[in-house]
Amino acid sequence: MGDSDEAAVAGWRRWALLAATIAVFGGLYLRIFTAPPPAGFAPPKAATPAMSGTGPFYRSQFLPNSTEQSVHSATAAEISGERLRAFWYGGSREGAPDVVIYTSVFSPLERRWGPERVLVTRESAQRHLQRYVRKLGNPAVGRDRSGRLWLFFVSVSVGGWAGSAINLMVSEDEGETWTAPRRLVTSPFFNISTLVRGSPLQFADGTIGLPVYHEMAGKFGELLRLDSEGHAIRKTRLSWGQSSLQPVIVPRSETDAVGFMRYAGDPPNRILVVRTSDAGAHWSAPVKTELPNPNAAIGSVLLADGSLLLVFNDAPENREDLSLAISKDFGNTWRIAHRFEGDPGSPRAQVSEYSYPWIMQDTAGDVHVLYTWGRSRIKHVHFNLAWLEGRR
Repeated sequence: MGDSDEAAVAGWRRWALLAATIAVFGGLYLRIFTAPPPAGFAPPKAATPAMSGTGPFYRSQFLPNSTEQSVHSATAAEISGERLRAFWYGGSREGAPDVVIYTSVFSPLERRWGPERVLVTRESAQRHLQRYVRKLGNPAVGRDRSGRLWLFFVSVSVGGWAGSAINLMVSEDEGETWTAPRRLVTSPFFNISTLVRGSPLQFADGTIGLPVYHEMAGKFGELLRLDSEGHAIRKTRLSWGQSSLQPVIVPRSETDAVGFMRYAGDPPNRILVVRTSDAGAHWSAPVKTELPNPNAAIGSVLLADGSLLLVFNDAPENREDLSLAISKDFGNTWRIAHRFEGDPGSPRAQVSEYSYPWIMQDTAGDVHVLYTWGRSRIKHVHFNLAWLEGRR
């Protein structure tokens, strides 16, 4: 074979390899982007509020932090016995190699949290994922239709948060034991720059909706749809551009939902809102609400009575305040119901940051809020509807 023939064969092989690569990525693209839209959101499970004779209460306490390290980004799910299982990350600082993901359980009967337990370390994630892991980040937890807990968490192999990937672990025993983590395929090219913060939600067909966001070559939100095994089958853009991230999605019916996003653009700094009326197949363009947002995470929940609650930093420039707002018209108008931290009438605290709130209503009707308190503790606030009624 002459030199020209060898060159031709080498060239053909390069083109064949390129074609095969395009075919693989193209097939993955079609798999993620072209699955049919779901029939609708799963209807929210109705809470069973305590008897009307129960008096109002408002309680707060810190989650355990025996290592006295920096902690951040709490999430939780209700488990059997009306308990809560929380997850958060902690280490010497955000993004440090020693950051691990912790879990702890709250007992409503004892009104306290149990000791924290290390669930994921950088080394354990690296071993199971069979790839180098530089650091760990945000966890987010939810349930599937069969009752299993799904825990998502962020990992980074190269670079900063823009190089993140999302991993999934599943538990069938309320978080006592877990499957080995595996990396989700969320993008057909390189599979990086996908992060999670907001809680997953269920669709009526048993698939899972996971609000995610990207920080590479832009900041924007998406709704990722996963099948019952956690494989991505569809994703829908919530926003475009450079300034929206960390979506939180709250359905109110099979078709309607509202989404709130952190804003990272030019002033005025306001929480962004998007809406859908076709179960997330299409979303309205993001618009700014009346509520401030100092480039900070948000928490939201729809109560059984139809009221919408939002926990956020009620300031355009800093995280020295954390407030509770309530809406009776699904987010069109808001009223501040309470200030968890930073009340103007109270002495100024030494803590300079209250952030990353998470909120839920349990099956007894009570409301739970978790948030970062000065990066040194995770704070838990627990109140009932009788207390909230006095602030409507």
